[in-house]
Amino acid sequence: MGRDSRREILSVSVAYHNTGKTEIDIAADALNVWGIRFGPRDIRRAGSNHGGRTRTYLDTMPEISHRLIASFSQLREAAQGGLEGVHNVVEPGATTTDTTVIALRRGAYDLVEAQIVAVPVKLHQSPVRVDVVAALRGGTFLRPDPNRAFEDDGNTDFALTP
Repeated sequence: MGRDSRREILSVSVAYHNTGKTEIDIAADALNVWGIRFGPRDIRRAGSNHGGRTRTYLDTMPEISHRLIASFSQLREAAQGGLEGVHNVVEPGATTTDTTVIALRRGAYDLVEAQIVAVPVKLHQSPVRVDVVAALRGGTFLRPDPNRAFEDDGNTDFALTP
């Protein structure tokens, strides 16, 4: 979004686009933002897991720190125990955008990673169970009842260049 000699200003946005034929309600959403620093020199790494079904090779600078910068989650009325009277409705064919602005000290991180998790449901259905759980690297993650809803999550990386 912008910067000056002291700050990096980032805008993290998610656009909810309803391609269906009925209204949807974002029952819950969560935002996590982490700052990442890399080591000073390349390290060659190779490995496999999952019985050899996943293989990796990297000759890059290793990640040396991964720090939670911001986290937010909200359960709305369409989620069990959510805030009564609070909705984020998207009409068929429409798009709604939520934006968060974050200011960081310039040079504090090499990369900033943002994760947004949302639980969309059809409007006017009974509230769906959504558990708010701790994310592995700090922050929160949403786990909806798999028989009634799903989570839609996406990550975006912001490279902070001089």
